[in-house]
Amino acid sequence: MKELRDERGLPQRAFAEASGLDRSYLAAIENGEINVGIKTVERIAAGFDISVEELFRGI
Repeated sequence: MKELRDERGLPQRAFAEASGLDRSYLAAIENGEINVGIKTVERIAAGFDISVEELFRGI
């Protein structure tokens, strides 16, 4: 997720807004501190404006 966010030039705060998730929660995900459920994965994909499948393929 961090690589994709960086590739798109999205600061963590901007991506948090786009995905509707808290910035500190996103930081914990990026640092591998927590696992996420499918609903959060869907929100992350939506924040990137891609499908869940594309997110998992790393597009």
